[in-house]
Amino acid sequence: MNRTTLEAAILALGKDTSLLTRFKADPHAVGATLGLDAEWADVIGRGDRDRLRSAGVNDGVTILVSRWFKDDLGDSANTGRFRADTTTPLPDPDVPANLVFAGGCSHVPDLLARPEIDPEDGVRRLTDGYQQLKRDLAAADPEVLIVTADCHFQSFCTGAFIVGTGQTHTGSMAFFKRPDLDLALTGDPSYALAIVDAMRAEGLEVEESSQVDLDHGLIVPLRQLLPRPDLPVIPIITQPARSFSPFGARVFGEVLRLVVGSRPRRVAMLATGGLSHWLDPGKFGFVDTEFDTYVLELLRAGRGLDLGNLEPYALLDHGQYEFLNWLIMLGLVGPGVRGEVYAYEPMKASGGGWTVVNMLLPAKETADV
Repeated sequence: MNRTTLEAAILALGKDTSLLTRFKADPHAVGATLGLDAEWADVIGRGDRDRLRSAGVNDGVTILVSRWFKDDLGDSANTGRFRADTTTPLPDPDVPANLVFAGGCSHVPDLLARPEIDPEDGVRRLTDGYQQLKRDLAAADPEVLIVTADCHFQSFCTGAFIVGTGQTHTGSMAFFKRPDLDLALTGDPSYALAIVDAMRAEGLEVEESSQVDLDHGLIVPLRQLLPRPDLPVIPIITQPARSFSPFGARVFGEVLRLVVGSRPRRVAMLATGGLSHWLDPGKFGFVDTEFDTYVLELLRAGRGLDLGNLEPYALLDHGQYEFLNWLIMLGLVGPGVRGEVYAYEPMKASGGGWTVVNMLLPAKETADV
């Protein structure tokens, strides 16, 4: 069921007490007049906020169905658990023609700096996932690679998303006692500036930076995935410590579609980070496998963009602050594109739930059938 339809129906019921009374007496019949099918009329009728939240309905709207419609002052029937909505039909994918690859992977530093701290079989499965994604990226033969990561050790002027406009990007993992794990990338200033211009034309705040010092956020994935050393790379850096907006990340990706669709370059898009992990003192090492599973279910179902409907706390509470990086990629890909999970490993020693996912763009789906 479309989120907008659900919210409009709930708000209509909230404004009209006589309509709500009739709905309680016959939710299916009255719900149909509001655009609801029987299943979602029942969801609203029983005050199931958990289900509505999983469909992307705003928490301020969902609370009406329990505290007001059901007079449940304690909201006692809801637990805050998330469930992927697999009943609403997917839209047909509408991927920009020049987008030839999209995927996501974690950028855990220990995978390269000290893999021995994690279970050997888990490290092997995760590494195999990276190798599989590398083959996909190489086969796509892109002319430019856009990569998202979050700010770790860099310091920028604003709290906006950063677009790296430099001719080169360099750095190492010296912070992790491994200066030998370094990387030098070729940039693409003209394409990067086109991204900046497009964002500003749509009224979005964005910061351009001629210097993006590479750290593990880009070094870990690109040392494993970069198909050739001369492939131009444009880094996009999110800053969850300064601003955290799942909705804003998705919109950034949606505007990025305008650039990719209007320029004759074969583009690959890679999101990095996550899934769940916390850097908070006292919480490092906890892995929220339940929420990670929910995220992966959404990706498999072609509904990853639903995460952009969640309020910030819902993601932050589950250690998903790096998912902004993924939402930019998902906004570019658009709805209805399923993800294939190559690996997921919860690893307490390195501190998170690590994953590798390939997005099945329409051409790939056709080739696999």
